[in-house]
This record gives sequence, structure tokens and C-alpha cells, in this order.
Amino acid sequence: MRYAFRVAYDGSGYFGFARQPGVPTVEGELLDAFKKSGLLGDVSKANYSAASRTDRGVSAVGQVVALNVLKTPNLRALNGILPRDIAILSAAEVPPEFDPRKKVVQKHYRYICEAPPNFDLEIAKEASKLLTGTHDFRNFCKRDRKSTALELKRVSVRGKKILTMDFFARAFLRQMVRRLASAIIAAGAGEMSIQEIERAISGKSEMAIKPAPAEGLILMDIKYRNLNLGTNAGYAEKFVNYLKEKHKSSLRSAAVLYTIMHSIKG
Repeated sequence: MRYAFRVAYDGSGYFGFARQPGVPTVEGELLDAFKKSGLLGDVSKANYSAASRTDRGVSAVGQVVALNVLKTPNLRALNGILPRDIAILSAAEVPPEFDPRKKVVQKHYRYICEAPPNFDLEIAKEASKLLTGTHDFRNFCKRDRKSTALELKRVSVRGKKILTMDFFARAFLRQMVRRLASAIIAAGAGEMSIQEIERAISGKSEMAIKPAPAEGLILMDIKYRNLNLGTNAGYAEKFVNYLKEKHKSSLRSAAVLYTIMHSIKG
């Protein structure tokens, strides 16, 4: 039997998704849980594959992995084995040839950050429209392949104090979303002109566009034909409780820092 799994995780405590020797990774924890639950024996014989290799600090609610399993998965048991900051939200049996990386129809990433002072949302939206479509994105990626041309299907930008940027495409280059977000933020802040963005996507000039911090990026969803992997919080109560606790702690920390800052200001 072959199964696809939808995975969510808080990436802040991991050295990225993909396995690396000697450091904690999301993929490493997943494979350990599959083995401990009796779903997986030798990973090299399971035709294991993952849809996206998210970088260190990047989180997800829509990562997809697939493997040949030794028995029908029990998601409650799997989530009981996984650490609190990783959860399997759903699973479905798939054809033997299903590859979660090669069969992607569309990926959706979201970037969230605080808006810079005097941020012009309309300019940011204009920049996002320019980036949409088929371009050479060599200036918006960490180059590890020859071809850097692809189609960015849709980009949206919204928010006032907190910006939310959504990016849709069949595939993305390495660090592409973070560099796109960085350019949109720079345009809205008046640090990068629309003409500079036009020049960056022309592929005719070299421009150093730095990636925005990884902690603001979330892999939201991956779409496939004839496969709908939804979300079921009932399978991931431990993960949901972890998120609630971390959210409360973050609010408390923010309030403490705000109080200290304004006390110094007088």
C-alpha cells in the first residue's frame, strides 16, 4: 500500500525539513515515527518522497510526503509518537506511482511580517503584479540549477501593521518566496523602485536581493489532481495545544518587551 500524508510543523526548532546528520530535522522525526509505529521498515525500499524541502525556520501546514507502508496508518498513534511541534493532519491511499514532488499542480506559500514605517501598500501591490507571470527569476533565488525561468501564477498582498503575502505557483526555486517577499517589502518601503523590480525580472542584470527571514514563511497548501488532503484537528490535539501555549507565551513576551521599551522612553 502507498499512502500520502499531510504534515504540519513549527519549523523554529529544526534545521530545515530534509534529513541532515547530527541535527534535528522535521523529516528525521517523521521517519522515526513511521518506523516506531510499524509503518516503515527500510526507508530505501519504501519509495519515500516529500513535496518540498523547506529551509531552516520555515513552518508548514500543507507539507506532503508519500511512502509505501507495511500496514494501514493510525494517525492518532502516529501523532502520539511525533514531538509536539509536528503533526500529521490527514492521509489517503494513493496509486503506487504517486510522487508528491512531481505530481504537484500548485503550491501555496504565505509570508507574514510587520510592515515597515510609512509602508505604501498600493506600491507593494503594484510590485506584486509585476512579479506575477512567467519570468526569469535568477535574481530571486539561491542558484542551484541552470533554469531559473518559471510561472508565478498569483501574488496577493494585504494588511496594515501586519503584512500577509500569498504566493501561488506549480514550483518555486530555492529561497524564491523569501526573496520575492523581500522585494515587495522593499518596494512598499520606498527602498526599491518599480523600475528596479522590472530590471530584476528581466534576467538581463545581476541584482543582490536578500531573502526575508525564514521565520515568516509558511507552506500553506499543495494541490494535486484527484487527491484532496484536508486538515483534521482531531488527529492533532497535541500539536494544536502546543500552538496555543506558544501563542500565549509569545503574547506575554511581547507585552513584557513593550512595557520595558516604553518605560525607557518615559
